[in-house]
Amino acid sequence: MQAKSFLSSSSFLCTGTLLAALAGCGGGSSPAPLSIDPLKADTSYGIGGTTKLNLPAPSAIALQPDGKLLLAGSRELAPLPVGNYGGAAAREVYVRRLDPNGATDTSFGKNGEVIFTVKGSDYPADIKLQKSGRIVLAVLAGEPCVVSIPFISAPCVTAAGTSAVRSSNLVALTPRGLPDATFGQNGMAETGASQNPQRLALAVKNDQSLLLLRSGGIARLQIYSRTLDMFSANGIPDAPAPQPTPAQACEASGESLLVQNSGRIVSAGGPSYVSYAEPTVHPGVCVAAHDPKSGLQTFGAWTRFDGNYTFFSLVSTLDDGFVAVGTSCGTANCQLGIARYGANGELQPSYGQAGIARMAIPERSSITSTSVLPDDSLVVFANRVVYDSNGSNPQFGAVWMRMSPQGEPVSDFGNGGVLSTALSTIRPTHFVPDAQGRWLVVSVDRDPSGSETVLIQRTAGHSRP
Repeated sequence: MQAKSFLSSSSFLCTGTLLAALAGCGGGSSPAPLSIDPLKADTSYGIGGTTKLNLPAPSAIALQPDGKLLLAGSRELAPLPVGNYGGAAAREVYVRRLDPNGATDTSFGKNGEVIFTVKGSDYPADIKLQKSGRIVLAVLAGEPCVVSIPFISAPCVTAAGTSAVRSSNLVALTPRGLPDATFGQNGMAETGASQNPQRLALAVKNDQSLLLLRSGGIARLQIYSRTLDMFSANGIPDAPAPQPTPAQACEASGESLLVQNSGRIVSAGGPSYVSYAEPTVHPGVCVAAHDPKSGLQTFGAWTRFDGNYTFFSLVSTLDDGFVAVGTSCGTANCQLGIARYGANGELQPSYGQAGIARMAIPERSSITSTSVLPDDSLVVFANRVVYDSNGSNPQFGAVWMRMSPQGEPVSDFGNGGVLSTALSTIRPTHFVPDAQGRWLVVSVDRDPSGSETVLIQRTAGHSRP
């Protein structure tokens, strides 16, 4: 394990028809006991605590300061033709907004929804708010295309017979859901494509200028890099003089981005799509600092987790430090792994064991959201999946994991710091606490025909009665 400073040199809940029984509670240490069941439904939200929407699964959410919830996802317009070997179907982006009580905000866009396309096969990967109320989305954009040859290097060809063009884009909406023509070029700003087909990370700096992190290299050849694009608050690309990247900077994909209160820019990523036969040689997560003017890495270092570690995200802590969160799974076990860093980027040796905390969690658990609570404990939300003996008919459950500020499981939270729920067809996708400490839980239910229903539930969370 490394203790380096990379900055020093510069049916799924518990109540109601959708809610299932929780596992029992167990031991551990607790920073602040919860006086109520965190998964108790808040019946003042939606109908009996739940809002249902006929939408595809969202890929990004954001909670506004006024309590309104933004959901962004993509909707398929036409399927790929039969006989293809892959490609990109025609897809449009939707953004839906809900009022604090779970009702659709009909003042937003057209009857509560905004629909747009960038290149025709588009996927929103992140969403952030500026202080003005402007809504900015990071969109993975591409032309609809088909792969007709069964080779890994085969091009994806459009209907016009040309290789599809891809890009990474920022799209801005006004607080009322209209295209913001004062942003970029007619409401959009474009930069190079990301080599990660699902991840872009967006951050807003203290001066409201924007940062967009994307992956470079060729992941299938284990060649990695990351690029930080910088834009003004109004979406005008910065063009700083190029500077060489220091030799000591580690290279990995770009998957998560944050701006500390001090203004420091931190990014992180791992060796995507790689599983090591000897898990202990896995390098872990590459955490890097970036120059605030050029966006280039000024320092980077690997933090090892001694396992095939799948990195998920960086999350700010209350002391202006941050944690790197992910999972490390073997053939018969799965662990949550959390590394905690101070404000200066140093791995904190008092956290967990030598700066890294671990927790056993259910197998096939995939992290979907992370959040730091007011007592500086960390809640990680995941979904787990179980298949039948034929490897089909997936069933899903929700998993919450709570770790104390010292890196120990919280005793008053589930069984050893883990709350897991019964399996059903409902797949959890996102979790976010609101300003009152209640938890908004987003999930999706897919029927046999392929039609999806988005469910948003509000629970008691860590609020006080």
